[in-house]
Amino acid sequence: MENTPEEAVKELIPKSLDEIIHANRDTCSLSLSTSDDLDEFPMIVEVVANQKSISANLNRWRFVCLNNNGAKAHFLTGIHEAQNCVWATSVIVAVDLEHGLALTRSGSIYQLGTKGEGEPEPDILLHICAQFHNWGIGKMLGVLHIFY
Repeated sequence: MENTPEEAVKELIPKSLDEIIHANRDTCSLSLSTSDDLDEFPMIVEVVANQKSISANLNRWRFVCLNNNGAKAHFLTGIHEAQNCVWATSVIVAVDLEHGLALTRSGSIYQLGTKGEGEPEPDILLHICAQFHNWGIGKMLGVLHIFY
C-alpha cells in the first residue's frame, strides 16, 4: 500500500539533527554541541572590547555543531523572543554560559533565555534546513530544500 501524500511529506521532514545531512556524510555531520565544545570558546568579555547591546533573547536555544572533517563550526538555534519565530545565528565565536550570552562572527550578542532540551523540535530542524540553503551548503550536503 502506498503512502498518502501527508505520510510522504512527514517522511521527508528530519526528526533529528543527524537526519538533516544526507550527502557527504563521510566528511560532514550535525549534532548538538557538547559542553566540552563550548568550554573551548573564549569568554565574551575577553573578545568584546566595547560594550554592545543585546541583539535578541533566544528561548528553546541549543548550540549546534557542524563538523566538516574535524573542522567544527557552532551556531545557535532557538526562538527569537521579540519576533516569536525560529532563529539560527551565524557562527559562534564566544560563549559565556554563566551570564547566558553568545557572540557571533557577525558581531551580534544573544541573551540565552530558556534552554531547549534534547533534539530540536521540527520547526527548528526545518529552519536549519532553510538556513543551510541560505548559506549555500544545503545542496552539497543533500539537505531537504526548505525556503521561506
